[in-house]
Parts: sequence; C-alpha cells; structure tokens
Amino acid sequence: MLVKRNYSLPRIHSYYNNRLDNFFTDPFFNNELSEPIHWAPRMEVEETENDFLLNVEIPGLKKKDIDISVKDNVITISGEKKEKVHEKDSHYHLNEISYGKFSRSFQLPGNVDVDKIKGSWNAGVLTVEIPKNEVAKPRKIEIN
Repeated sequence: MLVKRNYSLPRIHSYYNNRLDNFFTDPFFNNELSEPIHWAPRMEVEETENDFLLNVEIPGLKKKDIDISVKDNVITISGEKKEKVHEKDSHYHLNEISYGKFSRSFQLPGNVDVDKIKGSWNAGVLTVEIPKNEVAKPRKIEIN
C-alpha cells in the first residue's frame, strides 16, 4: 500500500519562522540596546481627499504609554503593553493577550505636511491624522 503524506507549505513555513524567531530572542542577542518586539497592533491606513488616517487598535493601553515620532519622513508609532501581575494561586487555561513592546513604522509620501500631524485617542483606538500639502490636494481648473 502506498501512503502519500502531504505536508502543507504553511506548516513548514510556520516551523521555520518559529525557529528563526527563537534564534533572535535568545538571551545572547537580547541586550539593553536591542529588546525584542513581541507584537504589533492591528491597523488600517486610509486616504481621504485632505489627509491620510492611521487607525491603530491598542486596547488596554493609556495614551501616555504610546509614542508617535517622525524622523527622515518616517512615522513611527511605538509603546509597551505591560503584562498584568498574576496572582500566585491562579492558573490560566487560555491566554491569547499579547504583551510587550511594539513598534510600527511607515515611510510618509512626499505630499504630506509633517508639522501638522495630530493624534487622538478614543476607546483603545489611536487615530493619527496626517494632512496633505495644499499642493497635493486635487483641484478643478476652469477653462476660460
């Protein structure tokens, strides 16, 4: 009898990704200058006529725990979600909540005004408004 085993590519891909992740989170690589990034918040990037909007889901954080910076036309959103202190006698049956440092960076297009970037916080969602330059906004040209 001939038995064929199909090992799906995602399973093999996942195996090697885990091996690589474990390699770089080894204490040998983990020093004060390079701490591992443990998770990345979900986000969406939206473009309107006047601006770009970054909506970042970061439940469980306070706005003081988040940093937004712009350098060399790259915007970076970073922070840390601290793990809660577990009770000594408690036992978890399931824990799918991610903790640790995070950082997301994006190259900004040339048509934005970095001096007018604003951030707002509402119900665990960070919204970063990146206005477009006046030159970049579409306009209608009338024919005489």
